[in-house]
Amino acid sequence: MINEQTLINILDKWNNWNEKINTGLPRRQYINEILKFMNRKEIIVLKGIRRSGKSTIMKQLMTVLNKKGFSKKQILYLNLEDYNLSRFLSIELLELVLQVYLKRMNPSKRIFFFIDEIQLVEDWEKWIRTKYDLQENIKFIISGSSASLISKEFSTKLTGRNISFQIKPLSFTELLDFKEGSKADLLNEYLEYGGFPEVVLEKEPNVKLKLLHQYFDDIIHKDVIDRYNVRNPKQVHLLAKYLCANTGQKISYHKLAKSFGLSNETTITYVKYLLDTFLFYEVNYFSYSARIKHDVTKLSKIYSADNGLINLADIKFSKENGKKYENAVCIKLIEKHNGISYWSEKNEVDFIVNDNAINVVSSEKIPEREFQGLEEIKKKFRQIKKFTIITKNTKETKGDIILTPILDFLINT
Repeated sequence: MINEQTLINILDKWNNWNEKINTGLPRRQYINEILKFMNRKEIIVLKGIRRSGKSTIMKQLMTVLNKKGFSKKQILYLNLEDYNLSRFLSIELLELVLQVYLKRMNPSKRIFFFIDEIQLVEDWEKWIRTKYDLQENIKFIISGSSASLISKEFSTKLTGRNISFQIKPLSFTELLDFKEGSKADLLNEYLEYGGFPEVVLEKEPNVKLKLLHQYFDDIIHKDVIDRYNVRNPKQVHLLAKYLCANTGQKISYHKLAKSFGLSNETTITYVKYLLDTFLFYEVNYFSYSARIKHDVTKLSKIYSADNGLINLADIKFSKENGKKYENAVCIKLIEKHNGISYWSEKNEVDFIVNDNAINVVSSEKIPEREFQGLEEIKKKFRQIKKFTIITKNTKETKGDIILTPILDFLINT
């Protein structure tokens, strides 16, 4: 096990006990929501895709706690991705960190223990539940980059003991707070490069793309290949790139398996791994009938969690605005709603949200099929009462169909 002095040196590096730490630009919508639960006992969980800002939000929460009168000695931050800790990742390390901190700081009041990338420690949930149940004075704030690791443990050992927040790359409205410029120019930048905070703040397009490539590779290797000991790393990487390039398309596991030389079962497993990293969103077929909704012939659609990532697989894709628009709308809808779906028969409706049917188009002239899809679903389902087409610039009403420019939709929805 790591010696005590080395551990102290690591903790000194990451904590703001002696000097101020860099907290970046504030993510106010997350900070304000999370703060509502800081006085409660439940474990706060920050989950989401890598590089979306979970660590930064932790540091911002630490700073806010200081401003609210909590001493720096009451706050402990542990970054489990520090390479100096890589050989010692275990629940024994978590216990040692806590004991070394208590011995050194001797806090007499409530402790706020921030643990970054908690899933790197096997059986962490057993240790944290024990502390939660026995020690009233520790408030845990933890982060993780895997949906299955977080949800599986919580569904068993930590049910009723946690409050979860999914941290995503910057929304377009957040981006407007991060950067100066015309809204039209910033929209084009958002559609092209997405909302990862460091990518947004970078000025050089080539560097933006380099960062996005690095993020993509890190997610595939660290959160899929290394974590699950995948035997076909090349196929996983190619599969992820394919899904990025074909965002918004229906996916057939049989066809994917054939294309990548994998079995159907293995392909399904790999796609699940990719979904668990928060790299993609899955949009299912819409129906009020459970039998139809879960019919295996009704294929799901896959969307990228960030617009910047959909350009990495093929440089020609950067000129295909339709997919960029549709992906950005999907991200916005998922930000605001718990469940979205799509519908397709003779024509198609891109998204169904509650009682609203939505199509997305990027061309100046709106194809007739966009209207036909909405008219078709109107006759099929009386429960759907709102009909929207997200457009490039057009803003008008045609009958009961509302045409809304994508800029207005992303800002005002």
